[in-house]
Amino acid sequence: MPRYYLHLRYHGRLFEDPEGDELADVDAARAHALEVASDLIADGRLSTIRSWFDCVFEIADESGQLVAKVAFDDAAARRPSLNVFG
Repeated sequence: MPRYYLHLRYHGRLFEDPEGDELADVDAARAHALEVASDLIADGRLSTIRSWFDCVFEIADESGQLVAKVAFDDAAARRPSLNVFG
């Protein structure tokens, strides 16, 4: 099974995922990224991340190729309880 890496981009800074996750395909990687984003938003803030809604997962495959991007506000759109704006 291929490995995908969920690198986190926040205000131009990239936090690389050194381990990645084995997932079936790019669609599974997108779905996993949305779940992880939802969990991070629900858990609250970190000292380095003031607003999760300014974050994007840049999903890379095993060769390092960017295959998808998932904005954290997309996770909030799927889980209305996370939306602090409305």
